[in-house]
Amino acid sequence: MPNNASLLNPHLKILIQGKTLTPEIEADLVAVSVFEDLEAPSMFELQLVTWDLVKQEMTWVDDKIFDIGNEVEIQMGYEQDIKTVIVGEITGLEPEYTQDTTPILVVRGHDLRHRLLRGRQTKSFLQMKDSEVVSQIARTRGLTPKVSDSKVKLEYILQHNQTDWEFLQERAGRIGYEVVVDNKTLYFRPHDNNKAKVLTLTYGEDLQEFLPRLSTLSQVQQLEVKGWIPQEKKEVIGKATVGKEGGTMGGSVSGAKAVKKAFGESSYTIVNQPVSSKAEADKMALGQFENGLLSYITGEGTCQGNPDLRAGKVIEIAGIGKKFSGLYYVAIAKHFYSIIQGYQSSFTVRRNAT
Repeated sequence: MPNNASLLNPHLKILIQGKTLTPEIEADLVAVSVFEDLEAPSMFELQLVTWDLVKQEMTWVDDKIFDIGNEVEIQMGYEQDIKTVIVGEITGLEPEYTQDTTPILVVRGHDLRHRLLRGRQTKSFLQMKDSEVVSQIARTRGLTPKVSDSKVKLEYILQHNQTDWEFLQERAGRIGYEVVVDNKTLYFRPHDNNKAKVLTLTYGEDLQEFLPRLSTLSQVQQLEVKGWIPQEKKEVIGKATVGKEGGTMGGSVSGAKAVKKAFGESSYTIVNQPVSSKAEADKMALGQFENGLLSYITGEGTCQGNPDLRAGKVIEIAGIGKKFSGLYYVAIAKHFYSIIQGYQSSFTVRRNAT
């Protein structure tokens, strides 16, 4: 984190098609916001004055620099220490013309996950792993796949009148994976909540507000997946239970352990999802069990602007007592920069233990 003196000098850099903005465009830039989300395409917004007061005419609204499809890279930080917070493409323009204020151009864009939202597909995949299917779809959309091996080969997978995004989210949700795009790389992986922290936010210092919630209502001690294999005429059951949490993020008591101790045995059974093998049932049970545990503690916070605060990263929250201080997984990260307000960040986080 930059020192206190440099916090007075937040810095913003925007590149479009690999080129920095001209001084004229920078002078008309009012505000920039970035919204990163693990469960939806990330977004950015540029607000510019689009009126030449001297010539009494519109300016940037017709400039080719803001053509649909142009690549935009936004970097934020302090003085010379700036980092990329999003790379995306322009997907929309929204001019605002009113009698009371100067005309404004709002330039909107998304990370490359927006390509997965275009068009609906119906197709089948035979004798393939989920990770292999994801790699194939990523390449057709101009993305470089970086996938974690899902290991279980499936007889038949159907994409039924779905966008590629809906389909990949469905496949990821079955096994507790997530679909993330960073620049032109598509990641298909388990939640990265057991990685090392990238920063520490301390209440009373750089952490301005934090509102955590601990809830046991969605926590169970055991999760089962039951299915029927017609060819073999037998039932298959996959189970995940206490002890299979896959890490407790520096804590000692997971949500599953806490609910078992306080309220006794509890389980959740999934019977409405097709299962083709015991291996698939086990994979689904473990993935969805771990995913559910991450809803044990959730929270939202705001802090001084920090470009290291990114969705899919682990951060530490300190200075808020033993139960809630610790490591958290960032699900949503927002960055906002304006000439008047400077640079601010906000976030939504999850944790599976205390």
